[in-house]
Amino acid sequence: MALLAFYWSVMILCYIIASKLRHKKESFGFLDQMLNIVIYVLVFIMGLRMGANEEVISNLGTIGVQSVIATVLVVGGSMIAVFVTRTIMGLTREGIPKAQAETEAIEKKAKESGLNDDAGIEKDSAGMKTTLIILGFVAAGMLSGYFVVPMIFDNLDNFQTMSGDWMVVGITILLACVGFNLGLDGKVFSSLKQVGIKALFIPIAAVLGSLIMGAVYGLVSPLTVGEGIAISAGFGWYTMAPGLMVEAGFVVSGAISFMHNVIRETLGIIIIPLVAKKIGYLEAVSIPGVAAMDVCMPIVERSCRAETVVYSFCTGAFMCLFVPTVVPLALGL
Repeated sequence: MALLAFYWSVMILCYIIASKLRHKKESFGFLDQMLNIVIYVLVFIMGLRMGANEEVISNLGTIGVQSVIATVLVVGGSMIAVFVTRTIMGLTREGIPKAQAETEAIEKKAKESGLNDDAGIEKDSAGMKTTLIILGFVAAGMLSGYFVVPMIFDNLDNFQTMSGDWMVVGITILLACVGFNLGLDGKVFSSLKQVGIKALFIPIAAVLGSLIMGAVYGLVSPLTVGEGIAISAGFGWYTMAPGLMVEAGFVVSGAISFMHNVIRETLGIIIIPLVAKKIGYLEAVSIPGVAAMDVCMPIVERSCRAETVVYSFCTGAFMCLFVPTVVPLALGL
């Protein structure tokens, strides 16, 4: 929690600094390119860590299949719940009120009236391009982690510790860039004010959708309903939930939980741009779980509206609070 507080502090501080520099916004155009580079480096490091993790590699068989099934159900349930909730709230696919969307559409049409068709085609392909690049870096990282890292490090635990420090530095830089961009933009709090307390409905829906489909997974798998809910309640936090389960004596479901949470976070990193483009911004936010408030937040900021980061942060933080409570309770069912 101390590290989480540090991340929040960095982002808020950078937001405050940038809010004082809005009159020089044009001078910070390099931030977008910098953000892309840091994202690619970070997902490569994440791939390295997974490829060099014996537990991940050894569980890629039967347990891996169960983990994939659990992930499809849980992430799908979370996205469906968010879709239903934002529809009831009267929010568009971009996560904004319909009245605001109509106004922006008119303004956008006026601005783009002089653009050619190539500009539209290029914009439509941006989400897929980002997804493929991120997928490529993750794959390259995993292959390097499996084949190269063991040749350099005799003790893989030392590598995991060192690369964990790299992740902290990378995430800190990412969140600093995000906070700075949001501060320059200045629309986040005004948009949040428009939605009000309803902003919490999306995280609640994402949590409930995950837990409900976790119960469904428990019904269709060799595990119990309680174990299924506990697996879904990891919300991508693979360093917390599996440990709680193994400590409670649920070794097999703990292994499935570990793989499921790794896959959920990785899936978020890879497909957020595509889901944001094809389905909806808020649905994309629900995919990675707790990573929505750190690792995946810059990807959300790049793939969606700046205001969507508020939902991303709230969703990740909300899920983070639930993991230590729901996992033990579910195992007692």
